[in-house]
Amino acid sequence: ETTMIQVGLFGDTGMVGQEIERALKGHDRVGIAFRKNTKREEGDLNACDLVFLATRDPESMAFAPALLRAGKRVIDMSGAFRLPREQFEKWYHMEHKAPELLKEAVYGLPAYFKDQIAQARLVANPGCYPTSVILALRPLKGLVQGPATVVSTSGNSGARREVEERPNEIAYGYGMKHKHAPEMALYSGFRVSFTPIVLRSVFRGINTNIKVELADELKAIPEEEACERLGRRIEGSYQPEDLVFVVKDSEKGAQDELGWGTADVAETHRLLIKIGVDEGFAYLCSLEDNLGKGAASQAVENMNLVLGLPRLHGIGAVY
Repeated sequence: ETTMIQVGLFGDTGMVGQEIERALKGHDRVGIAFRKNTKREEGDLNACDLVFLATRDPESMAFAPALLRAGKRVIDMSGAFRLPREQFEKWYHMEHKAPELLKEAVYGLPAYFKDQIAQARLVANPGCYPTSVILALRPLKGLVQGPATVVSTSGNSGARREVEERPNEIAYGYGMKHKHAPEMALYSGFRVSFTPIVLRSVFRGINTNIKVELADELKAIPEEEACERLGRRIEGSYQPEDLVFVVKDSEKGAQDELGWGTADVAETHRLLIKIGVDEGFAYLCSLEDNLGKGAASQAVENMNLVLGLPRLHGIGAVY
């Protein structure tokens, strides 16, 4: 009989906490033994081997040190441990309360850091917007150049749990003002200007669009050939378990006749990338579920690595 591994969930009533609990429903090796939010806590924290912190930055900085001292492995969903201290304090506008943990925290992007994640005590789960940018842009070093301009739309679940009946698209944090911009730059290797747009009448899904200049080598060849080279580079950078796919709108499979969109990634753990080339620039469209690949299912994948389980174990039962 297989022994169940017990985990804790801080922030279990929040949007991300609820999605983590949903993601674990299909997992046959892990059970939630402890839950905590601002109003109550229940269960046995001492029985837990690992704890998810689906909490805000201040709470994560407060909880993580004590949990690590108690011998728990921690997966943090906030931005508290994703950046060096100087960058965190500049972009998040608060003092870091656990700077001693920043050097050991591992960025939880399994496609690039799975070996480090497996050994980590503290995993900083990536932001949803940065996941869509980094997985599309990082492989292209040498084939594109200069800064990248990023415009992303996100469903309303990134900010609140209800959708609004009246469409209301809100852009905010233009240029280099959004706190996720330095995270994108640090892990993609490109300076990024970023504009997020919240779609109030849509619940889940991220549609990230990236414009970046081609390297001179690719400018000198036909656009179709340049596009194929970008696609081959991205495909060659990922393993099957990464669930990162290059797709073309002309191919069958999209749920809409116009091509691939957020409906094709909603409630899945995959990320789709479309590529175009025009007048010396590459255009990348990166599609993911902000609550899944951009948050909860990625956290479960990190948990599997930390616990020595197969990377995607249990995820496919829900996503």
